[in-house]
Amino acid sequence: MARFLVFAAWTPDDAALWNSHWIAEQTIRLAMGAEAVVVEGTGALRKVLESALEDSALVGVALFGHGRPHAVMGSDTCEALDAGNVACVGPRWAHAIACNTGAALVPSCAGQPGLFVGYNVSLIVEWAVEELPEPLRELLARLVTATTLGLLEGERARADLQRRAAAAADELAAWILANTEEGYLGVLVLADQLVNRMVVSR
Repeated sequence: MARFLVFAAWTPDDAALWNSHWIAEQTIRLAMGAEAVVVEGTGALRKVLESALEDSALVGVALFGHGRPHAVMGSDTCEALDAGNVACVGPRWAHAIACNTGAALVPSCAGQPGLFVGYNVSLIVEWAVEELPEPLRELLARLVTATTLGLLEGERARADLQRRAAAAADELAAWILANTEEGYLGVLVLADQLVNRMVVSR
């Protein structure tokens, strides 16, 4: 059974991270056949991430939280993964579902042995999960986990990862078009971002 690390920065007083944490939870739920090692909440810190990545059995790491062009941030608002410690990922994959990490952090990893995935845009997460219809919530869960699950299943090419994300995005968009009048613009924007603003470096 594949084992991967889930690093989910979250504090109760940061509403912007609630949806990010929900995405982490969905990743764990849908990663059937894989074991998630979870570092979350106030424990999602740089030193804890580095320590967790000493486990040679881990095949990759999915990171959730605030992002800056140069780093994924921890729950203490300090850099948890940046150019200074990215070597601890080693030959594994790292998927940063965090704003703007595809702008500088992912490109800076080109010389590393691992595979790095991020997004060169501020991701739109301004929607309330509990307000979404249940079928849409499930389609969103499958969209936001598509790339991580693809990495777990051995996908490595950007085109293949994008294809998986695009298929999930198309299903979500079709459901919204057929079943709602609201449009859920924020969800549709996120769907486009997760496909077209993906940056992959290896």
